[in-house]
Amino acid sequence: MLLLAASLAACGSGEGDSADGSGAQVKVSVTPGGIWGIPIAAAEQQGYFKSANISVEVSPAPSGMGLNQLLASGAADYGASSPSQAFAAVQQGQDVTTSCGASGKVPTSIVAPKGSSLPSVAKGASATDVLKSLRGKTLGMPAAAGTGTSNLMVKTLESVGLQEGDYTLVNVGSGGTAQAALVADQVDAAMVVTPTAETIVAEGNAVPLVELSQELPNYQLLGAVWQSRKSWVEENPKTAADFCAAMAKAYGYMNDPANADGVDKLITDAVGAGTPADAVTEIRKNFNVLDAAVDPALFQKTVDALTSVGVLEPEPAVTYDEAIMIK
Repeated sequence: MLLLAASLAACGSGEGDSADGSGAQVKVSVTPGGIWGIPIAAAEQQGYFKSANISVEVSPAPSGMGLNQLLASGAADYGASSPSQAFAAVQQGQDVTTSCGASGKVPTSIVAPKGSSLPSVAKGASATDVLKSLRGKTLGMPAAAGTGTSNLMVKTLESVGLQEGDYTLVNVGSGGTAQAALVADQVDAAMVVTPTAETIVAEGNAVPLVELSQELPNYQLLGAVWQSRKSWVEENPKTAADFCAAMAKAYGYMNDPANADGVDKLITDAVGAGTPADAVTEIRKNFNVLDAAVDPALFQKTVDALTSVGVLEPEPAVTYDEAIMIK
């Protein structure tokens, strides 16, 4: 991944938009190997940040420290976050907001170690068949118990007749850690998202069982959002707007077929030089979920789903206008 700064700066500027023409600084935290570092790299490479007179420092999100902590400390001004984390923080009155768009339904699959005997949609099974086959099995998850990701899976399994105790959910993370769990047969199956899903299947380390985001309503929600400190956006309105505008241009660049070769290079830089060509192509196609605007209907659908599984409380309601400052 393109890292414009290898270390986390200790504090935010707190000085508002630059007034001397020197250019404003934006600190961004992203998970290495994930999808969100790629549009940042595209915006830097194509000069969108430079044109906006902003300097962007990108640092890897440190393990064991949540984005809310990074934002509160001033170590980051922006970071990619799950809707469950971001909207819960908004509901709790924390100094957070979302802006710069989001991802729509992120390609999310259940895969199994190669050689698995579990049923798959590719072999004629239905999504319900696949989920029911997880009775007595261990399913790897990219997030811990109690998160929106975990709770949605619990609700989804409940919808096909499986209760807690009929299966085991374990947090295996994403990317390399999820792949290692599958290769070592530590789990019977795992839930994975782009770009992990495409990579481990193309490398032959896993077989796809079902793509949840195509089959099930619980996975047709907002996949991720850009989260920032509300106070920072209020103090730096022009910088925040310019950053979001540059990101919108990056999304457009990445989804233009004429730029396929350049985007493929950005993908291999982020995910790994050895990523199979088939996986790179599929990852690039899946960038169409990135959008500089958050669709109000999809926002409400996501809030409703998170409320139904207990991640959000019914009151106070999380509203579109409250949660999203730059729309």
